[in-house]
Amino acid sequence: MISKEDARLLYNLHSQIETTQTIISDLEEFVKQQGEKVPDIIDKNYNTYGSISIDIPYFESGKFSKRGARVYNISYNAALRVLKNHIRNLKKQVKALSDRLEKGETK
Repeated sequence: MISKEDARLLYNLHSQIETTQTIISDLEEFVKQQGEKVPDIIDKNYNTYGSISIDIPYFESGKFSKRGARVYNISYNAALRVLKNHIRNLKKQVKALSDRLEKGETK
């Protein structure tokens, strides 16, 4: 029988895949509508409009730190590559977990 923890993990992985696929579809449609000329705008207060930012965590002593950095104006093409790679990694996790569960292994 599948554990509650494994069921939750599978659900969360599939939910992330679906959410990320929706984001990819929306981004691709936006880029298409803009005629490949996508604005990257940051105002004087560092508010972003039409650009993508990524939060980068810091590690200290082998652990995540509360500090971090934000990188602005990531290109849409770079963001799409990152998101598609994220989906590939999530699908690998789903497969590994599914294979483990099919063998009757639990955590």
